[in-house]
Amino acid sequence: MNRMHRIRPYLFVALSAAIVTACSSGEKGVISGQEGDAVISLSEGPCLGSCPVYDMTLHPDGAYLLNSVRFVKGSSVSDGKLSPDDWAAAEKVLNDAGFWGLEPKQTPETLSTCVTDAPTAKVTWRTGKGKEKTLEYNAGCGVQAMQELVGHLREALHFNDLVWTDEKFDPSGNR
Repeated sequence: MNRMHRIRPYLFVALSAAIVTACSSGEKGVISGQEGDAVISLSEGPCLGSCPVYDMTLHPDGAYLLNSVRFVKGSSVSDGKLSPDDWAAAEKVLNDAGFWGLEPKQTPETLSTCVTDAPTAKVTWRTGKGKEKTLEYNAGCGVQAMQELVGHLREALHFNDLVWTDEKFDPSGNR
């Protein structure tokens, strides 16, 4: 057997490993969603206290749908229009945070550092090509990168204008 025949299997294995490594992007929890319907959504709440409970979905043209549930400015489903620049800002927040590579579930079930009764945030990003991921984060887990991601995403989605209120609520969430 000549030397080349002995090297080929090893070369094949080495090349295969290199290709697999190069194609592996480190993405976690990514699925194929609906193409042509890009969205970024943020849902938060509930917690033991008076944390805002809402769901907001933003589209690339700036159109949004807001479901205001408890401890928030509104108390129903509303829609409106932000700017395409706000979509770009939300995408930048997610890209800067390395969204596609983040662990999809950061909750007491997956992390041992969590305290109880904190609100949960769910962030979903679906691109126009259908690449989709939902990330679930419990604020009681104290992951600073996630706290920053949620805070910056709130800014991009105009949380202070559309969701937040200084209004006082009774413990059930009624005004």
